[in-house]
Amino acid sequence: MRASPGGAIPAPYMAYLRVYEPLTAFPAAERAEWESWLRRNPEPKTLAEEQSASLRGLVAVPPIAVPENEPRVAYVLDSGETPLLCPWQPRLRSWLALTELRAVHGDGGVRLFWPQGVLERADSEYERWWAEDPEALPHILTASWQVPIRWLVLFGMEDAVTGDGGGARAGGEAAEGDEKLVAVTLQFRTAMSQARKRCARALRVLKRALGAGPLVEAVETLGMWLEEFHPHSVVELDYGGLMGLLVAQDALGAEERVDGIVLDCSVRYVADGLAALAQSDDTGVTAAYLRYRAKWDAVRVLARAN
Repeated sequence: MRASPGGAIPAPYMAYLRVYEPLTAFPAAERAEWESWLRRNPEPKTLAEEQSASLRGLVAVPPIAVPENEPRVAYVLDSGETPLLCPWQPRLRSWLALTELRAVHGDGGVRLFWPQGVLERADSEYERWWAEDPEALPHILTASWQVPIRWLVLFGMEDAVTGDGGGARAGGEAAEGDEKLVAVTLQFRTAMSQARKRCARALRVLKRALGAGPLVEAVETLGMWLEEFHPHSVVELDYGGLMGLLVAQDALGAEERVDGIVLDCSVRYVADGLAALAQSDDTGVTAAYLRYRAKWDAVRVLARAN
């Protein structure tokens, strides 16, 4: 991960799927704590702040696998009527990340990152916490080096948003290559009701065309996750540092670069693929998938680079 010319650390090469819930979604006691936190923290939290908190844990001696406490901190979305909150939940997400790391690298691989004593303590604390709150769910999902197809089914191109509205703009005074890598961002945002409808529609098409399989299971699991949140929530896809990599790898087509605005069209490719699948158009399905695959293969290959 390269630093920007000004010394700032760029966004990690991950995508984030977030759910923002209204205050009314939280139990009364927790809601009161969030209201107090909002009064003390009028400025919105940023991805860079969350990343800095994570890095401090990694460079600690000994390194911290899981934070000792679950801090009361969240991303906040102003809906006009009431603020919507997406809690960071670093403790829960750290436990879940450890579980995923073990599934990929085994216990031996995980011990390369944290001492055995640190891992044993994290495991015992997780078991105790899980016994007290077995239904807790993360408000944030993450994916490294790609935006998964299952996430893209939740959005339409009309859901693209940035600070200046629509598309991501590259800017700054740095040299062109560095500037593009760190300055380009992109989010998609939609109402929970719309996300659930799109997920259910995609699941019907996939089940009818493919039957059982990994993609069907992944979309079904995603739909179950969405159902656990307040119906008036908002779902957000944040490209994090991945949009900068798409630009740096020259993976965007001409139709995705207009007047200094860059906009990834993977959401459209997935929608086109589902529409073709519903019509049993194998040629259309293949064309849409290959457009998605070619773009993200250009990014994923960097995961194996030294």
